[in-house]
Formats: sequence, C-alpha cells, structure tokens
Amino acid sequence: MTQGIREQNIRRIIDMEDRICQCQRCTFLAKCVRKPSMGKGELEPDIILVFEYDNQFTKDLDKVINLRNQIKQTFNLERVYHTFMVRCQPKACRVRSSVSCYADSKLLDKEYNCLLSNKPCDGIPINPSDEEIICCLPFLIEEIGILHPSYVVLFGDRVSEFVLKSYGVFEDIELNNSYKCDDMVFIAISNEADFDPGAVKPLI
Repeated sequence: MTQGIREQNIRRIIDMEDRICQCQRCTFLAKCVRKPSMGKGELEPDIILVFEYDNQFTKDLDKVINLRNQIKQTFNLERVYHTFMVRCQPKACRVRSSVSCYADSKLLDKEYNCLLSNKPCDGIPINPSDEEIICCLPFLIEEIGILHPSYVVLFGDRVSEFVLKSYGVFEDIELNNSYKCDDMVFIAISNEADFDPGAVKPLI
C-alpha cells in the first residue's frame, strides 16, 4: 500500500471514529457509555477479527494477544486488526431503571462513577439487542470497506449472521464455513474463547 493510500485510510478511520463517539442512535444506551469501543491493530491489515462487543474476553489483553498470535500462525499472516460489531456495551442497571431521567448528558463521569448513585458503575453487561446491532452495524461495514483485508473472521452466530447478510449472503449461514464477498473471504467460526485452529485451516 502506498503512503498516500495509508494516510487516506487513517483519515477515514479517524473520521469514522469521531462519528461513532458522537452517535446518538441508541440514546438510552449512550448515556451509560463513557467511550465506545474502537478497532485496534494494523491499519493495513491482512485480516480483521470481528467480535460481537467488548466483552470479558476482549478486555483481557493477554487473551487477545494470544488469540492474535494464533490467528497469525493459522493464517500465516502478520498484519491483524480487531474490531467490534457493537461499540457500546449494553448494561442492565437497577439504578437507572428506577429513576425517571430525561437528560441528554452522559450518566458516567471520567472515573466511570454513576452520576445517579455517585458510586462506581455496577451495571451488569448484557448481550446487545438486534435493534442495537442494526444501529451500529453500518460503522463496521464502513470500517471493513476502508481497510479491505483479504480475510474477515466473524466470531459467533450473531456476528456471522448480521455481517454476512449485510453483504448479501442470505442462505443458511453455518459456523466453520467460508464465504467470498467483495474480493474478501469471510470466515464464520465459534466464539473467540473457543477458537480452534484445526477447524479454521481447511477454510483458508
């Protein structure tokens, strides 16, 4: 990739991340998210890993590094980028649900303390709804389009289904299968914690 194209990609990613930070598509959800989850890694990737959201696995740096190393070895590639289908982690919160609050401002301070309880946020992470996924999905499709890797690894049923349908794959989507779209190979596999190189190698 030429330096000019690399710089253009950096600008496009920065512009996209600015729009993610300002996004209000999920107004209720955005109030209790201090900073959305962003992609990380090489900006000229050979492969993109797509997680459903920033969960306990992806928050563990050692686990992520180990997974990225396994991916490099399995695919015989070096440049890896990982990102998320949903940028803002939904939470079940009894404090917020028991208070009528119509303010447009954030309900977390810089130290992640809840402004309603004046205590550290104790919201329980929950899986994103289909509506939240659909609201956030355009950012992921844009990100993949900007970076345009050779491979895109989709972790889990929901990521595989939503992403592949966005690319026009409407057949029954199966895990441990590969799909070619827009000169990229999309590989649908099980959740990141259960990554099995032996199941992936035949798909490359």
